[in-house]
Amino acid sequence: MNIKISAELSHICPLADIKLHAKALEKKGFDRIWVPDTIVSPWEYWIAATLVVENTKRVKVGLGVTSPYPRSPVVLAQALSTLNSLSGGRISLALGKGIPRFLEKAGLKHHDKAVEEAIQIIRGLVRGERVSFQGEVYQIDGLLLRTMPSSELIPIYLAAVGENSWKMALKVADGISTFFTDDLLEKKKNFLPDGNLPVAVLVPFSVKKKDFFPQALSSPEKLASIVQQLDSWGIAELILAYADLEDLDALSSVLI
Repeated sequence: MNIKISAELSHICPLADIKLHAKALEKKGFDRIWVPDTIVSPWEYWIAATLVVENTKRVKVGLGVTSPYPRSPVVLAQALSTLNSLSGGRISLALGKGIPRFLEKAGLKHHDKAVEEAIQIIRGLVRGERVSFQGEVYQIDGLLLRTMPSSELIPIYLAAVGENSWKMALKVADGISTFFTDDLLEKKKNFLPDGNLPVAVLVPFSVKKKDFFPQALSSPEKLASIVQQLDSWGIAELILAYADLEDLDALSSVLI
């Protein structure tokens, strides 16, 4: 198979256990550890991502999906560049519009242009460019970060579910992060007929804690079947969302 198998750090993992989870995920051979940004987690995700970086050596580390609403693109770029230097160039970012009900609870307002504009600003800043930008949401006046610029591209994925976000990804992103849905293959054929962007697909799984994530699978065999299906569709990466280390042990014989 060509598909890469990654994992999303359990969003219900206790803060004190992040080091243990990071080491376990690297030892089991996952290609990348994605650190989710959600207010339902018992930790802040940049701190969690730093713990993952400091307790691993090889595995790539993905940040997000995060949104540009609670943190400005400037803050995101500075943190992204800092963590990329700390990790030795293992970092990638996934950006999306966020979950509306969580944004509302936090008093944050959505804007259709925010994600697209944020990606453009972040990309320039992490390359060490002096950025001036006049958009509908963000206005940047000749800003240059003092963080170490990346000598290589830091991949920026766009979280895409609806048609508009898939179209936007083609314009501004280096990849697409999405969920496993019945119409996934149709979307890939319609919007990526040439396969010119890698697609990462999140699939939730838990042996016992099915309520930790909507529509979580509990059968290792079913998950293995979905992996084969995604691979046949040319999907670049599966992101396993798991609840606890017991779930990883249950999958050792069928995934990694």
